[in-house]
Amino acid sequence: MAKWKFAKAIEENEEFKINGVNVWNHYWHCVDQKVEVVEPQKGNTYYFREYEIQADDKKINFVAGEFINSKIGIYLKDEELF
Repeated sequence: MAKWKFAKAIEENEEFKINGVNVWNHYWHCVDQKVEVVEPQKGNTYYFREYEIQADDKKINFVAGEFINSKIGIYLKDEELF
């Protein structure tokens, strides 16, 4: 099972790059998998979905969802770069 780590909390449409690719410039295909994640500041548990985007020859997976404060929490696997 993949280990997802908190990367950043962003505003909707705020630029966020994974492996040099801005996630907002691509369609987010839902992998249809809910992932349990922990919000780093208060330790709240959330169930966010895993998404996949295609960019050129890259396939990028990440977990994202909305926190209570309307920020989008982004979680990445250990090997992903941002």
